[in-house]
Amino acid sequence: MMAWEKMCYPKGMGGMGFRDLQLFNLALLGRQVWRLMTHTDTLCFKVLSAKYFPNGNVFSYKQGDKPSFTWTSIAKVVDALKDGFLWQVGDGNTIDIRKDHWGVDGIQGESVCRSPFNHDERVVKDLWDHNYKRWNRERI
Repeated sequence: MMAWEKMCYPKGMGGMGFRDLQLFNLALLGRQVWRLMTHTDTLCFKVLSAKYFPNGNVFSYKQGDKPSFTWTSIAKVVDALKDGFLWQVGDGNTIDIRKDHWGVDGIQGESVCRSPFNHDERVVKDLWDHNYKRWNRERI
């Protein structure tokens, strides 16, 4: 009797060359997440975003009451992908300083904001001093 993990090894390494179905399923669901990120004009995107991520960003979803099996599966992959993604700041218009992950485990904007809440500062761009082309050090 051979363990399932060994059966998934290539034949040249003593296995049977079977695919690991859990990894294969994860890859297929990851592709669906990619499609939700890049094909925002599809019916699938419109239906799922209306219920689970009304702001249009699949990474800031709400689980909601009684989510479908499909969405529950996609949400697990979204969480796994979120851990592996890093920000490319660009112009700073899309990174929410209070809600988005800062790239360090357990740290999000709300957990490190010491200063009083300023409604004018919502994205990274708002913390940049455009006149002197540097960070606004009083606010950071």
